[in-house]
Amino acid sequence: MIKHLLFDLDNTLYPSSAPINANITRRMTGFVADFLQVSPEEAAEKRKEGLRHFGTTLEWLTGEHGLTAEGRERFFSAVHPPEEKNEVPVDENLRPFLLSLDMPMSLLTNAPYEHAERILKRLKVLDLFKVICDLRGNNLQGKPAPAAYLRPIEQAGFTVEETLFIDDYVKYIKGYSELGGTAVLVDQNNKHSAQPYLRINSIYQLPEILEEL
Repeated sequence: MIKHLLFDLDNTLYPSSAPINANITRRMTGFVADFLQVSPEEAAEKRKEGLRHFGTTLEWLTGEHGLTAEGRERFFSAVHPPEEKNEVPVDENLRPFLLSLDMPMSLLTNAPYEHAERILKRLKVLDLFKVICDLRGNNLQGKPAPAAYLRPIEQAGFTVEETLFIDDYVKYIKGYSELGGTAVLVDQNNKHSAQPYLRINSIYQLPEILEEL
């Protein structure tokens, strides 16, 4: 029985059409280009290939290219500047909707805590999450590593079987499903209709899923 909801943040609690989505990718590619001393086009290709083998760009840069602890903090600052919050539209319906689910909620993000905090504040829902687990809190090993999912679930006092995970990235949905958990893919543009997972176009369809479960 589902007793706990574990949400991803980016492109899940707000639409993937928000400007922040493209801007994070642009800033990330720019950092990679500067760090590896390659063109933005080559950086994008190298990052794409790296993500075949690593859960996050940060893990790839650290594991294959020796990014230091200082470099990781520079990465976080470059990719997630304070003004990024203005790239997310405010949805006045989100808070009452989440409250209407009447279920403990936690958040799992592969971004740093300061990003999660400023975006959740922007969306006016920071206080609704029982646990917020970021990449640092997961010892820089993000989704789809099994421990990344287990840490916030255990901190919240639930089990995988009791927790529904909601994310927009197939790779991360697959990782949670392989743990034996139930996951829902947020597929705003119906790009993943061939995937064997529960799918919704936005989190506003969650009540239908919860009713089925």
